[in-house]
Amino acid sequence: MNRLKKLTPTALFFIASIAGIVGFFVFAFFNNNVSTFDWLIMQHNGDYTLADYFYHIFYGRDLKTVYNAYDVDPCFPPLSYLLYHYMFVINPVDNMERLKDVINYQYYLFIYLVFSSVLVALFSFSVQIFNENSSKPWKSTRSMLLTVVAIFSAPFGASALERGNAVFIVLILLMFAMAFKDSENKVLRELALILIAVAANFKLYPAIFGLLYLKEKRYKEAIRLMIYGVALFIVPFVFFDGLRSVKDYLIILKLMQGRSNEQATTIRGLVTSAFEMAKGMDYKWIGHTVGKVVENIYLVITLIAFWVSKNKWKEMFLLVSPMVVYVSSAYRYTAIYFFIALMIFLLMQNENNDGKFEVIDYVYAFLFAMIFTVPVWAFAFELENAMYLFVYIMIIVITVDTFICLRKDK
Repeated sequence: MNRLKKLTPTALFFIASIAGIVGFFVFAFFNNNVSTFDWLIMQHNGDYTLADYFYHIFYGRDLKTVYNAYDVDPCFPPLSYLLYHYMFVINPVDNMERLKDVINYQYYLFIYLVFSSVLVALFSFSVQIFNENSSKPWKSTRSMLLTVVAIFSAPFGASALERGNAVFIVLILLMFAMAFKDSENKVLRELALILIAVAANFKLYPAIFGLLYLKEKRYKEAIRLMIYGVALFIVPFVFFDGLRSVKDYLIILKLMQGRSNEQATTIRGLVTSAFEMAKGMDYKWIGHTVGKVVENIYLVITLIAFWVSKNKWKEMFLLVSPMVVYVSSAYRYTAIYFFIALMIFLLMQNENNDGKFEVIDYVYAFLFAMIFTVPVWAFAFELENAMYLFVYIMIIVITVDTFICLRKDK
């Protein structure tokens, strides 16, 4: 009984998350079948492994032709394609005409291996810096354990890294930014603004972090953040095809928002797939239209909850959630953005001086664990459905909890 009393929400998170990860590899050993990893890897085959890395090097090979109205896949802001163009320039492929020319060129895999190793090291460092900047830091061994757990989880290892998507770069930038945001050092606070601006110019939706500064009435910083963001968006177009590239990119963004993604990874996709399952393929676009309405209702409610929330980690979770489930073309790798909220949650649990935890703390710890693990217990089901079941439960619970707490405070 005494041991159970010592089970903190943090301990529950680690136990549940590690159990899923270890359980998967034990199951893989005994199952002894390729179906184990077919289930784990998104889209259930190896054809798309590192696709987002290879594709964007292919698109970025010639900055003059990156954007055009006929291909919506090169959808990243221009700053990101300067990086991909650099990767092509240091290791050019002769007569690159097809995507296969990139995939089959062995040194791009080597570059990805080195690049990812650096990113993992920076991610681990961001976890440590985030921890050290808290009022009651934990031991460095826990930071290392948290890093390992995250990397082996489905959103990180089996999605962001496996897909080679830039979300991992963006998460690291935002982790450092949130670690520096409230620093007593003016240089670090300004660096936080720049890092958010850079993140927003790799993936546009981190621009939502500007709301954090507005909520805290840090208006001067919010204005500087906007200036940094706009400058980093416009200036790189100098290296592209000028105003034509700007126009084409805006068209691409409009077309991207019109996409229908019949997966549980987005609210629109969830509604669309529900209509398909209930009514058949003929109702797909009806579901798509209804999904647009539902996702915007969700967005309004979530942002109101974010604005009124007085809890730091819940505030962050609500702020980040549109980056995960609102963007119409999002896949499960976007779930790694919830890691920022997880960091704040764990640190707040560590700062609990009386050691008395509410039942809801354990509920949140378990829900976080179900997001950041490999849900081997759901092997018979689609992995996205299993993982996003807990994502949506957590969004609903946090939103309701926020409004209940607001009412109690009154």
